[in-house]
Amino acid sequence: MNKLKNHIEASMGRVKATLVLKNASLINVFSQTIEEKDIAIEDGIIVGVGCYNGVTEIDCKGLFCAPGFIDAHVHIESSMITPELFSHILIKRGVTTIVADPHEIANVLGEDGIEFMLENGEKGDIDTFFMLPSCVPAVEFEDNAGVLKAENLSKFINNSKVLGLGEVMDVNAVTSCNENMLEKISVARSANKHIDGHCPRVNSKELNAYLCAHIKTDHECTNYKEALDKVSNGMYVMLREGSSTRDLINLLPAVNASNYHRFLFCTDDRHIEDLMENGSIDNSIRLAIKEGLDPIKAYTIASFNAANCYNLRNRGAVAPGYIADLVVFEDLEKLSIKEVIKNGNIYKENNSNTEIKARASVNLKPITKEVFQVKYKEEFLNVIKVIPGAVETLRVKRKAVNRDGLLVGIEGNEETVNKIAVFERHKNTGKYSIGFIEGLGLKGAAIAQTIAHDSHNIIVIGDNDRDMEVAVNSIISIEGGIVFVSNGELRSSLCLPIGGLMTNENPEAVLKKIRKLNSLAREFGIKDGVDPYLTLGFMSLPVIPDIKITPRGLFDYSSFSFIDLFTE
Repeated sequence: MNKLKNHIEASMGRVKATLVLKNASLINVFSQTIEEKDIAIEDGIIVGVGCYNGVTEIDCKGLFCAPGFIDAHVHIESSMITPELFSHILIKRGVTTIVADPHEIANVLGEDGIEFMLENGEKGDIDTFFMLPSCVPAVEFEDNAGVLKAENLSKFINNSKVLGLGEVMDVNAVTSCNENMLEKISVARSANKHIDGHCPRVNSKELNAYLCAHIKTDHECTNYKEALDKVSNGMYVMLREGSSTRDLINLLPAVNASNYHRFLFCTDDRHIEDLMENGSIDNSIRLAIKEGLDPIKAYTIASFNAANCYNLRNRGAVAPGYIADLVVFEDLEKLSIKEVIKNGNIYKENNSNTEIKARASVNLKPITKEVFQVKYKEEFLNVIKVIPGAVETLRVKRKAVNRDGLLVGIEGNEETVNKIAVFERHKNTGKYSIGFIEGLGLKGAAIAQTIAHDSHNIIVIGDNDRDMEVAVNSIISIEGGIVFVSNGELRSSLCLPIGGLMTNENPEAVLKKIRKLNSLAREFGIKDGVDPYLTLGFMSLPVIPDIKITPRGLFDYSSFSFIDLFTE
């Protein structure tokens, strides 16, 4: 009662507000205008917009003020750092709220992974909300460690930091009325919480069924016609700008004055190098404006739209009664941030880093190079073809080279074709498969990592079996992470002890190691425009078109079935 009274007194101007931003050019997400006014803040809440005096005043003449930015869908694990450290990077970029899906760590550590993310997220500088992973494993035949069923999710659904059910990527499970999936959807529905989607290339009937399951968002649109179709059917569409998946420019033509309120910004999977050098949602805003989107709409999409979508009614606007999460900046287009205000406090540098004791998550015996040998069976192969800037791939047919009964390469192909393999690493089952991939161009080296969506087994590429053997065994010895091997020697590595996905090492140190890994990748042939480590991590995800590789073999998305390496 006393707090409410204080807010009203400050709103009326009878007492000075604790903090007042004077003469700010605030972005009004309701009227789609820019208005020069004072912004009064008390107890972390905006109590007035107009003419006010404060105990502390900041003159914002010539500066813009927008609501704090919201990333509508992000996997923190893709940054390779903990939620706490992740928050230190994002708040400097004006991101004050994120909606995270921890399905990467959940695939490795199950319920323990979710609990870790919730607990560590509370230590951060921003508000980290979570969506409960709906597909752990991504599909029933995956070889992961954690398994989350409806009863597992029920334990978390009423947590105040849990907003609902995460991306339902197994579309077939929905349309076929899979009982396990429907039970998970019911958990979210019974708690009156949100459900996120993941539905590339669905047909009209599949989309109708998906929407009947109360799934409200999609971040997998890759062209504006697909986005328009989904928006016209009542979905929120996310304009994704990640590190490997850069769809924002392709989707922007779908955004207009009538439907802009149905679009959100998200990063999905964004590498630490991109985050620290180019930004997060602030990068999406700049890019959208550069491509012709009205600036006020860009800032609205970055804040108010996401807040509405996820029923976060207390944020996303510069207006009385809203949380004082604000970004003060110069230049609407360049977005040069001067101050970030979180819960009414001007953000000051924070380098907190909680010590974490990680448990071992790599359970695999060392391998020998002989496992990479493939017996020749047919004249032609099914090969994975990488599409630059995307995680989707193409299924292409290439002619095999036979030497003494072994498959030793691809005939007459201008592209460098690498060998690729995936090894199950959670339960030491001995499952693994070998395939071929073109479009990366790695020469004289091998890369291996435990980042392999979504089951996060060990994935490796290379152009020779010896380097691939050393790379996999190096991953086993460091208990997960990324390694680069050439001429039989470990050239560089990044240890990721938390599930083989994350570290609580200082972000600057992580960035330095990533730069070294990237430099080696370019030196040994990886093409510009391709992030080798993020791209490689998606080559094992069977719920994204067209063709991927798992420990059980090649998987074709169109037929939703395994296919043989050899083809007629």
